[in-house]
Amino acid sequence: MASVSRKIYCNWVENALKALGRATPPEVYDWIRANEAVPVSEVTGMTSDGENLFKKNVRWARFTLFKAGVVSKREGYGIWTLV
Repeated sequence: MASVSRKIYCNWVENALKALGRATPPEVYDWIRANEAVPVSEVTGMTSDGENLFKKNVRWARFTLFKAGVVSKREGYGIWTLV
């Protein structure tokens, strides 16, 4: 199965933050797993350096949204919010 696109991950992160308001990364991971159709291969997959593929892609999506001005950095380290 092909991996999920960055755009879909960005949509998942936005949906999670709309539902949760401000949230920590583990809260976002949990919300996405519970509310989005995440393929098992994404959740259980590992990168070549042993990092969880799903968590890495969620963080990259947050970074992409931050650079696009959608996610704020004002809440401080470890707290994600929409602008």
